[in-house]
Amino acid sequence: MTTSPDVNLWTSAEHALDYLRRAESIPHRVEGEATLLEFVPIEVNRVLDLGTGGGRLLALVKSSRPRAQCVGLDFSPTMLESLRKLFATDRSVTIVSHDFENELPPMEQFDAVISSFAIHRVSHKRKRTLYQEIFELLTPNGVFCNLEHVPPPPRRVSSGDFRGERRSIEQAARS
Repeated sequence: MTTSPDVNLWTSAEHALDYLRRAESIPHRVEGEATLLEFVPIEVNRVLDLGTGGGRLLALVKSSRPRAQCVGLDFSPTMLESLRKLFATDRSVTIVSHDFENELPPMEQFDAVISSFAIHRVSHKRKRTLYQEIFELLTPNGVFCNLEHVPPPPRRVSSGDFRGERRSIEQAARS
């Protein structure tokens, strides 16, 4: 299936369910989540999870910081349904339906704003404004932790990579 780069597949139940099925198998995810959790204060009071999906990262926060009041924000109907099931009996978790492609809704401040594999999907222009909105939501000593997969930069080409070609060209020019 080919799609335009502007098509957001997360509104598709099939796409969201496929992600939830393979979420455990994303390479180095567990290590990344553990590292992210190291930066969330133990005595955190309020946590916002942007693009919470099925609530995987939020569940890790709740298990290690059970007194935290949490807000999970997502826009995918399938993800929101999964999130509601996961936290159905937890009154300390509030679920907000919102696409952070748009300005974040008014909220109280948070001691931590977290996100995992979500912010990369918005445009660079939106990322800049989103980061500003996030920092405005943080308490004075609050933290923003974002676990993301980022492609490596293109391999730098050095002049040494072309030495053989340069000699061949120089030899041809002398002939």
